[in-house]
Amino acid sequence: MRIFIILSLLLASTSCGLMQKEHSAKPDIPVDTIKNIIKTMDSDYSPTFEKAHPNAKRLMNDEFFFSVIEETAPFGSDDGADTYAGFKDWRATHGSESPVQFLHDQIENWGYPQFDIRETSIEKLTPYLKQNDLGIRYMTGIDAAIVATAFGQLYLEGSIDHDIKDLAKVSIKRELSPGILKLWEEHADARQTKLNRLMKVLDDVK
Repeated sequence: MRIFIILSLLLASTSCGLMQKEHSAKPDIPVDTIKNIIKTMDSDYSPTFEKAHPNAKRLMNDEFFFSVIEETAPFGSDDGADTYAGFKDWRATHGSESPVQFLHDQIENWGYPQFDIRETSIEKLTPYLKQNDLGIRYMTGIDAAIVATAFGQLYLEGSIDHDIKDLAKVSIKRELSPGILKLWEEHADARQTKLNRLMKVLDDVK
């Protein structure tokens, strides 16, 4: 989402500049203006410690929670980042609704095959994982979306509704199951440690 918007701005500016070369040496949108827009958009859709709710700062007091490249971080994966950006926009006009409603809409819009997101038994989840080669990719993406929604609410509001917090705990338990963890191969131990850090924050949210 962020990349698409930024590229659109850059392409629009470049096109204006090329079209105006016959009439003017300057594009309609100054480069500095574009840079400022990009900087603002990046800060809006990439959570930072400085802009977090005070309670989120207390609970997420480590750069790990705000990483944009760490796959296990709440907003670090592609699915996590997209979910947070969508949730931030959705929340502006749905302040009284459960974040779980947004989550279901997000997964449906992605077109990911759905499964019982309250299930943690690897035996019961195996048919989903084996339905195609991307089974684990879809499950991990949906779990990342659940975590991003919960932590997104914490970041923005300083608290997490019980229903989405419970779902986030279930999703982390699912990702911590030995059958799923082993798929991370040599990164399994690091993945486990980071997932447990996420779980601790959820346990500490009042």
